[in-house]
Amino acid sequence: MTVPTRRMGVVVLNWNGRPYLEGCLSSLAEQDHPDHFVVLVDNGSEDGSADFVRTRFPGVEILELGENRRFAGGNNAGAAHALERGADVLLILNNDTEATPGFLRSLDGAFEDPAVGIAGPRVVHADRPERIWYGGGRFDPAWGFARHRALRARVGAGADPAGPTDWVTGCALAVRAEVWRELGGLDEEFYIYAEDVDFCLRARAAGWSVAYVPAAVLHHAVSASVGGRMSRFKAYHRTRSRRQLARRHAHGLLAGPTGFLYDAALAGFLLLRGAPGAAGAVFEAVFEAPSAEPRHPTRELRGDV
Repeated sequence: MTVPTRRMGVVVLNWNGRPYLEGCLSSLAEQDHPDHFVVLVDNGSEDGSADFVRTRFPGVEILELGENRRFAGGNNAGAAHALERGADVLLILNNDTEATPGFLRSLDGAFEDPAVGIAGPRVVHADRPERIWYGGGRFDPAWGFARHRALRARVGAGADPAGPTDWVTGCALAVRAEVWRELGGLDEEFYIYAEDVDFCLRARAAGWSVAYVPAAVLHHAVSASVGGRMSRFKAYHRTRSRRQLARRHAHGLLAGPTGFLYDAALAGFLLLRGAPGAAGAVFEAVFEAPSAEPRHPTRELRGDV
């Protein structure tokens, strides 16, 4: 395997996520990448996360923000710190993840290709590691939809070959320092969700390639941060951000009507699954003005999803 020559700064965002930090930071401590460091960005936790990390992982740098700046704001602050520390590659990483051996080396290897500006790993379910959660991303500009490739496919079935991808999940997004600087980081106008897709689409528009690296494997406690698959919070914010992303990057005349039908179908599905609150939250997002402030408070948001 090629010996990496790039300095990697790993930015782990946290808000009251102490139960996850032992597994996440231990897995990073065991990585064999020769030049990497870890920055924990704490979004105003009240569970003693920062003190725990100081005691248990003294080699991890801690950036305490004192407030919840959500996903984009927290990661932007952490990235700025990592760049000051000389990172050539940034890795934005969820705290509810655990990296497998060789993860950083494999991910860093993608940047041997000078055209690659962003790279992402294979992400599997923590409780079902044989099943893929992220195996590459697709975005259809005609309709304005982003989706995971190989979602729930079995590892080894060939559904997620290595190579170019439209976008990389913010659960584990590696990016060259120069690309981060060029794009100005994540767009904080996204309250939560879709910041990663928007960032990658902007990078591709600027001429950079985005790569999927299945040799780098990450375990992820999917939806642990927002109350599970059917939460009202998740239904509202996913719908809101999907519509915001479509307004920015979709080019098809039918993107608007198709998006409305999709949202209506999602609400119906949630209703049938016994989640009327989540179904109603979808329509809250559909009918609010594009410039409206989010209706769901920050205190419901852990900041690391």
